[in-house]
Amino acid sequence: MANTGFKSNIDNDESRFIVKLNFVDYITLSSVITTSLAVVSALEGYLYFATALLYLAMLADAYDGILARKYGVERSFGRYLDGFMDVLIYLVSPSIVWYLSGFTGWFGIFLMLMIAAGCIRLSVFNEVGNIEESDGLSYLGMPVFWSVFILGIGKILSMWLPQALFFVLLAIALCVFSFFMLYRARFFKFKSMNQILGITLGGASVFSLIEIYGLTFG
Repeated sequence: MANTGFKSNIDNDESRFIVKLNFVDYITLSSVITTSLAVVSALEGYLYFATALLYLAMLADAYDGILARKYGVERSFGRYLDGFMDVLIYLVSPSIVWYLSGFTGWFGIFLMLMIAAGCIRLSVFNEVGNIEESDGLSYLGMPVFWSVFILGIGKILSMWLPQALFFVLLAIALCVFSFFMLYRARFFKFKSMNQILGITLGGASVFSLIEIYGLTFG
């Protein structure tokens, strides 16, 4: 899910600014708003709403690359900008949500492991981009956006499992995730707009409703 390409990314001296943003770049930058709101929500104790906002951030991250390819505005700058947003959406913000969920102490090592592996994975992606296959594009290494899926599934499981058991399972899941982000294999890339809309808007709706239910009946 990235705005990728190879056009020159630095404007010449005709511009007053170091780079000229296009409409896809603004979509990419919208993640600054959603992730900031997610972090604020988590700090205020609204952890499910924070999760919902990260699903919305994932939607923007998915669409920027699709629109860049569709309208021929792919460039290397977009890939780098997307990578910085990915660090916020998929590495830093989920880690904050997990930390505020009580995943602290020695468990913090697994969050740091995920962040480190994710940064390496994104750096490699900036070098190689997507892999072109007969049926479309795929990823080299497990994509970082799976952290939001892990967050969503984990927040639901945590409602029923004992905390100690859940934290052990989460630590294992983060280790496996970190391993596969660095593992040299091809991983599925969502290609259907309906799939992307269903997953992101569905996730945002589910976790918003959970938060509202908790505030109303909790």
